[in-house]
Amino acid sequence: MSEIELISSEVEDTLSIGREIGLLVPAGTFIALTGELGAGKSHLAKGIAQGLGVDGWAGLRSPTFTLMLTYHGGRCVLHHVDFYRLADSPNLPGEIEEVMHSKSDVCIVEWAQVWRELWPKRHLHVDMQALEDNQRRIVIHDASKLAPKLAAQLAKWAAPKA
Repeated sequence: MSEIELISSEVEDTLSIGREIGLLVPAGTFIALTGELGAGKSHLAKGIAQGLGVDGWAGLRSPTFTLMLTYHGGRCVLHHVDFYRLADSPNLPGEIEEVMHSKSDVCIVEWAQVWRELWPKRHLHVDMQALEDNQRRIVIHDASKLAPKLAAQLAKWAAPKA
């Protein structure tokens, strides 16, 4: 598994990182977003939608209360799911599990750690952490080499080596 560690210094950086991901991931990609409240998951999802060319990406919002929102008009359908409210639920709605495994759509799940056991084997896991001064640490775990060009495209935001 390859891992890419990035630092976002502002919201526009997070959106730009998302755009690059959206430009490079193929249809059928499952993107698991993890991280605490306020880490920037929804901003990253908005950038991914823009990179996919999804209509209405600017109005994309976290589907916390609706659980799933679907966007059309890009190079593939985007399903944006939020598991935040489902943390104590014993069952995942069947429709959501179906779109998580779609071979033709892209599915982004916020709070994906709630049902990690349901992630497809081919996935992109993006873990986000809020740092000081409005910065974000973004670590991308590419479990199945879905986007081999991602590291080169995101080099501008690469975290300094310790």
